[in-house]
Parts: sequence; structure tokens; C-alpha cells
Amino acid sequence: MKLNRSMYAKLLLLCLLYVCVGSSTGAADNDSTLTLQNVNLVDVVNGTVKPQMAIVIKNGKIAKIGNTQSVKPLGKIMDMQNAYVIPGLIDVHAHVTAMFKPNEETTYKHLNYFLRHGITTVRDAAGNAPVLQKMHKEVNEGKIQAADVYYSAFMAGRWYYDRGVGARREPYTAWEQCVNPGDDLDKAMQAAKDCGATGLKLYHSFDKDFLVQIVKAAKKHGLKIWGHAMMYPAKPHEVAAAGVEVISHIYMVESYSTDTLIRLRKTPQRYKDSIKLAVNINEFCRAMKQNNAILDATICVSYPREKWVLPMLKRMHNKGVKVAAGTDQIVDLAAPYPRLMDELTYYADSCGFTNAEALRTATTNAAETIGMEKQIGTITVGKRADLVVLEANPLISLKNLRQQVLVIQLGRIVQKE
Repeated sequence: MKLNRSMYAKLLLLCLLYVCVGSSTGAADNDSTLTLQNVNLVDVVNGTVKPQMAIVIKNGKIAKIGNTQSVKPLGKIMDMQNAYVIPGLIDVHAHVTAMFKPNEETTYKHLNYFLRHGITTVRDAAGNAPVLQKMHKEVNEGKIQAADVYYSAFMAGRWYYDRGVGARREPYTAWEQCVNPGDDLDKAMQAAKDCGATGLKLYHSFDKDFLVQIVKAAKKHGLKIWGHAMMYPAKPHEVAAAGVEVISHIYMVESYSTDTLIRLRKTPQRYKDSIKLAVNINEFCRAMKQNNAILDATICVSYPREKWVLPMLKRMHNKGVKVAAGTDQIVDLAAPYPRLMDELTYYADSCGFTNAEALRTATTNAAETIGMEKQIGTITVGKRADLVVLEANPLISLKNLRQQVLVIQLGRIVQKE
């Protein structure tokens, strides 16, 4: 069902009136109670829609879900007139602030842009921790209207920084470390924890044996382990086998090719595509599945220049590799919608995903990447009230993700402008 123009206009007016009276900042307090009546609840796990449902939100969390006729409404009541409700979307690979010269105002604008377009949470893959920590704190305290942000401490080996010529000197920072065999890994992990990082971003100059040590130390300190598919020298299957939990960039499986022509600029792209698509990924996919690792595919990084990544992701998906949606894109504040919408469309249109499977990459699977699956990713009693209300059913077309009526984060209705 799609809302007709009259219903849609009425619903938008209702939402606007609610926002205006919610608070002086244009958002409902997260200690208030709100009931959404007559919603079509999209079950992203099962790929189904539950019609005529009611959702009660209290203290920023989902307090009750049930049939509209059976659930007693509490607090402020909004009749959603059969609009569709999904969990807040998550981009698992974003860059919202610089590492060394961060602009706090720009970082806020990026996170605010995400939130206003239904992306309630992002994972920042290597940025300035003090700024990101401040943003995370202020979002959860209701001081700013922005996507919640989880972030990493960036780690690489000596060769990456020095290139063998001693180019980089100390000091490093807690969120940007040089780690090498023989270092005090407990000290490195504690520094990462102290700057508020949720996990590590392992980037370059790690072999398979040292990776195992890093993973062990990270788990000891309760940190998530994220990293590139290719660690130079560790190969993608070795990265997965070492226990890296979220592995970024599908294009890095090109490292399995021994054809040196693919590295030459003058080589025709069609030839490069054919060689890269033909690489053997069986060992990599086995390691991913055995270790329950998640692929942060970042199709947006490569396509349309490198067309081979689409059928390659389809192969991996058919082999059962779990995927989370990340874009690795700098935010374009002038764009009508975030690149995450394109990423999901690529999955469904060209990579063999059903619309429900694609939607899970930005909800349930994405929540798992940051270790927040018990808090976000599904519309479930007890979880955070991060919700997106849509005009039409996204299980029919992912383009309907762009037809947003309102966004709710931590029980607060987001002011669009």
C-alpha cells in the first residue's frame, strides 16, 4: 500500500505539528512517551510486513509492540495512516571527520545530514577520536540532532608509515597507532579504549601471525576487530582466519591475481575486469563463513569504474558470505540522498540480493558490525527507538527508502530542516 497525496500531506502536517510542540529544539524529549498507531511494521529479519500495528516508545526505547486494536496508546499519539516503519539505517563505513585537522562544525553537519535522511547510526572508519567521542556523547544526551557515531582506533605497521625510509616519527595518538611485533599490545589496546573507540581499524603492514596476536589482545580488552581485506602481506583469507570480524572492500580480492597487467594504467578496463572477476575466492569465502566474519563491501568505492565488483559480490553472496552496507564516501551535503541508498540498490539490482536481504545489510547485519545488535537493527521491545517512517513498502522497492515521512532517534522525532 502507498499513501495517497491527501493522506501523505495530512501525515506530514501531523508530524510537523508534533515536532513543533515537541521541544524548543524541534525534537521530542527522550523521556517522554509516544505511540505510533496504524503502522505497517517491516520485519527486516523475516522480510514480511505486519499491518495495523502500534508501537509505544518510552524513555527513548521501544516499550510495546502489538496490534493497534489491542495496544493501549500512551503519551502523545500519532496516527501514521498505514505508513511503513523500518529500523533506523546504519552506514558501517563512513568518514565524517578528519584525522588530524578536524572541523567540528563540518563533522556535525555530516552526521546531521545522515540523520535527516534516515541513517541513525554510522561507523566512522578512522577519524579524530576526541571530536567523535564528543559527538557520540552529545547525541545520546540529546544535545545535538545527529546520527550516532561509533569509531575505531587506526592501526598499521611500521612499513606503512615509513615506506622503508623513516618518513614518520613519533608521537602517534591513541586513535592512530603504529604497532609492530614485540610491542606492548595491552598498552595499545588500553589507549584505544581510553579514547572511546569501539574497535580497531587494522589497515596495513600486518602478516597473518601478528594479526592473530592483535586479535587476541583486542578481544581481551573488549574491542571489535575491523580491517582491510588485504593487509600487505596478509591475504584476505588470512585476515578472515585471524579473526578480523568486519572486513572492508570487496575490490581487494583482486590481490589474488598474479597478472601484473591489471596494475598498469594503460591496460584496458575490460581486460582488468575479466581477470579480477576470475580470481579464486573459495578459500576467502570459507574463512569468512567459518569465522562468522562480515564483509563491508563498499561497492560505492569501485563502481561504476570497476564493473567486476557487482558479479563478484553476487558470487560471494551466493556462497553465504554475510554482508553489511558501508559506503566509504565523503558526505556530499548537497546530494538529495546519501550514497547508502545507492549501495543498497546495487545489492538488489545487480548482486542477487532480495530487497529484504539488502535491507538487512543496513540494519541487522550493520548493527552486528559495531557490536550493537542488542540495541539497534530491528524493531524490538527493549531496543532503542531508532525508526524511519516511509510512504511506501521498501520490500517492494528499495527506492521507497527515499520516500521518508519522518525519522525517530532515541524516541525523538528528527526535525528535517
